[in-house]
Amino acid sequence: MDLFGATALVVDANPTTRMTLAGQLRAYGFVSISQASRIADARREIERHPFDLVVCSDAFPRGGSGQALLDDLRRSGLLPYGTIFILITDEATYLKVVEAAESSVDSYIVRPYAAATLYDRIEQARRRKTALWDIHRALEERRYDDAVELCLQRFAARGPQWLTAARWGAEILLRLGRFGQAQALFQSIWDADPQPWALLGVARCQLDSGSPAAALDTLRPLIDANPDYADAYDVRGRAQMELGQFENALESLEQALRVTPLAIGRQQRLGMLAFFLGNRDKAVELLQRAAELGLDSKMFDAESLVLLAIAAHERGDAEAFERQAGELRKRARAAPDDARLQRFVQCVELLALAVRGETGAPLATALTAIAQGVDAPDFDMEAACNLLAVLAALAHRGIATDQAPLVQRLGLRFATSKAMGELLASAASHHTRYAEQLRQCETTMVQRIEQVLRRASEGEAVLALAELYALAQETHNARAVETAWLVLQRYAQDIPNASSWSERVQALRQAYGTARHRPALGDPRLRPAGGVNLGAVDRAASEPAAMPAP
Repeated sequence: MDLFGATALVVDANPTTRMTLAGQLRAYGFVSISQASRIADARREIERHPFDLVVCSDAFPRGGSGQALLDDLRRSGLLPYGTIFILITDEATYLKVVEAAESSVDSYIVRPYAAATLYDRIEQARRRKTALWDIHRALEERRYDDAVELCLQRFAARGPQWLTAARWGAEILLRLGRFGQAQALFQSIWDADPQPWALLGVARCQLDSGSPAAALDTLRPLIDANPDYADAYDVRGRAQMELGQFENALESLEQALRVTPLAIGRQQRLGMLAFFLGNRDKAVELLQRAAELGLDSKMFDAESLVLLAIAAHERGDAEAFERQAGELRKRARAAPDDARLQRFVQCVELLALAVRGETGAPLATALTAIAQGVDAPDFDMEAACNLLAVLAALAHRGIATDQAPLVQRLGLRFATSKAMGELLASAASHHTRYAEQLRQCETTMVQRIEQVLRRASEGEAVLALAELYALAQETHNARAVETAWLVLQRYAQDIPNASSWSERVQALRQAYGTARHRPALGDPRLRPAGGVNLGAVDRAASEPAAMPAP
């Protein structure tokens, strides 16, 4: 973008500030400068005219924010990649900075600032966008292999923005499930320029590829050298969860929060884990504080409202329960296509029926509707834990005590390891019978899978594969799915129609495999710890058909 002759939009409620900014931009060479005093006016201006630059205040006295405007423009596809968006704010709190990162703002300036600062930020953003234009275009066109190749070429040649390009390439590979390639690229970046995020990327690849112990080994020296690296503690907590080291995971998440005490997301993740491990008092304290800090923040996850509602119901606080349930309903009405949010409301409405005393046919109908959805591929570990906590809360009060078959379905599907069986049992700890039933589900799955594996080792590979496939279809258990795949790979030469079997098992892996059912805390659509926003790749993640299979 050539600043001389470029166009700009200045958005600020204060007319003096707008005039000052416009004057600064004219001095830089901008010839066409529009102004808007409200967010709604700014949106209309951007809809009507393309701008090379948008400089926007973060706060407006009549409501709205610059970050909300940017989010809206990106969702609506109204902001071209070439447009530089600079946010100007009066504060640089942790929450503000993180929200700016989540919004992928091009630059973030805190008042007061020198006039030269604005020019420098514009120039930096311009150079960065120009250098990465071809990679961005490939991503927007969903030519992911081309984008990766461009990143690798830039990295190898140490061309403009080579470090950012290399990071993009590694992140693309990681999002696409090409873990080995992603790990190798992160390692090469670390070797070339030892940035902490690069070594963290190696650990993330190890974790996502199913090697949490290796991830912990990688994280140990990283944390020793960078004891205030909060993202590293987040990833360590994930690895410890997968290994069933829940108390250690709690400590890791607590350390991350100590480094960033105002981090809403970290307060929520710690509160969620405390909740599912049975520490309701600690969970409620953390989740309520997160709501007080930023209920309207984009970092606030509605899952917190679900857990607060369950906790309120457990202690018989009808007023607090209705407050959380009402906020959930409001959010669900505003986002009718958000399946995760709609599932939250569906779950909490079970408790609402009990609160109103509608424990007969209305509750039975609602339970049936929920049960019909538990086999869906997108019904994940989070949804299972929430539903189990609700079922346990109802049974504890002597309501809907006949849900053992539904609990069994959830246990057989999600108890993929002893650790996951224990997590499910902890979620249902308010009703001892359900908790024990869930622990038994993990034992049952281990016994059934081991029995079939013995047959494969005794020369009955075809029968073993058929039984594993039937078990995977019956339970949708990721461990059964992945074991069927391993048997197919090991005994392919002994299995007639192996290619046909491969297609069938791969379809199950895509829908129910391990990658879809690892324990996670919080909204998976938010930027992963240590990761970066990738625009088109992240948007495509919510459209499975558009993403290549791992």
